[in-house]
Amino acid sequence: MTFEPRAAAFAGAAFLIGLLTQTSVNVIGNMPLAEFVVLAIMAVLVARGAIERRLPTEFFRMPLFWIFIVAQIIAFAAYVATDLYRGSSANDMIRGWSRMIFLGVDVIAITWLFGVQASCFVWSQVGLALGGVLAMVLDGAQFDAYWKFGFGGPVTIAVFLISPRFGRIIGIGLIAALATLHLALDFRSMGGVCLLAAMLLCVQAIPRQMRALILVPAILGGTALTFWLNSRQQGDDDGRGSRSNVERTAMLVAASEAVFESPFIGQGSWFSNSPVMENFQLLRSEGARLAGVHGYAVETEETNIAIHSQLLVSIAEGGIFGGTFFILFGAMLVWSLWYCTVRRASDAKTPLCIFFLLNATWNLFFSPFSGAHRIGIAAGCGLILLLWREAHSPAVTEDEPEFDHEDQTELHEAHP
Repeated sequence: MTFEPRAAAFAGAAFLIGLLTQTSVNVIGNMPLAEFVVLAIMAVLVARGAIERRLPTEFFRMPLFWIFIVAQIIAFAAYVATDLYRGSSANDMIRGWSRMIFLGVDVIAITWLFGVQASCFVWSQVGLALGGVLAMVLDGAQFDAYWKFGFGGPVTIAVFLISPRFGRIIGIGLIAALATLHLALDFRSMGGVCLLAAMLLCVQAIPRQMRALILVPAILGGTALTFWLNSRQQGDDDGRGSRSNVERTAMLVAASEAVFESPFIGQGSWFSNSPVMENFQLLRSEGARLAGVHGYAVETEETNIAIHSQLLVSIAEGGIFGGTFFILFGAMLVWSLWYCTVRRASDAKTPLCIFFLLNATWNLFFSPFSGAHRIGIAAGCGLILLLWREAHSPAVTEDEPEFDHEDQTELHEAHP
């Protein structure tokens, strides 16, 4: 086994991106430190392209990659048109447009890393787990919730990384136990994701011919079980869970109403010149009153609040064309989950892939399109392209996944 400095550099860059994802600085909004690494990679790519006059990785020659890029260009153009039409504030236009530009840059740089060395996906997740601990040490845990906003995420990634070493049955049992722990400690979203991942891994354990028939019942059953287990948890004495439900529901209703009100011309970046945020505050205040929780006043001046839905917000802000990228991203997440569960043979990366895809799907509907989530979206595109390449590779067989396929042209330049 020989040491390849270039391969180590790729792995190190991916690890560093994961490590710095959850640590941010305020530069036209929250900018994760990982994006400084991304910008350095992008500079290298531009310089190489100018010197060598060729596309530097196989991914850049895949039609699906360019479909992602074109979708992002369409979405960006829709944001620009909407902001000019709505007369959005200059500050919010800069924040909204830079967010779209950085997402495009992240997608290009991170998919390049994954394309030349598929193990970079795993290294990025190792870095993400350690970065979660680093961010908690530096900044503390939000609301003093040291599981949900501290150790829970890193522990989850670690379990999905190591679970295949214990065999399929014990590995699935570990993931199911982790899901129960999450639900008991009020990390409901992660508990649901882990429980669904365990269900999909059970589906993958049955003969391939039967998987498609079991897939939908397994997803529905896992979702129902998640709601049932969550309803059995009694520990919301401070009302934090109820407050979270009220706020998230108000966000989704406000964004949905904005979409229905103007589906083609959006409301503008960060809703700076539209009543969406005022409507959100009204809905939240009324919801809090009905739920018997306190702390939300309609008159409160709140800044930098982000509605928690990447898909809904992109459509609400930029219109249906503003959501082009996320609509495509969501469709490809569904395909990737189907491929990993129904078609793909199991290997050591399968649990991590399924977990990542499920978590990305949750984030698509229920997490903001800002800050660290841009890195996660770009990593999701990279994983989708890895799986798409594997599924359409003439060399791959159903019993031997080719996830570890490398771009031999790129990696072997150092060793001709």
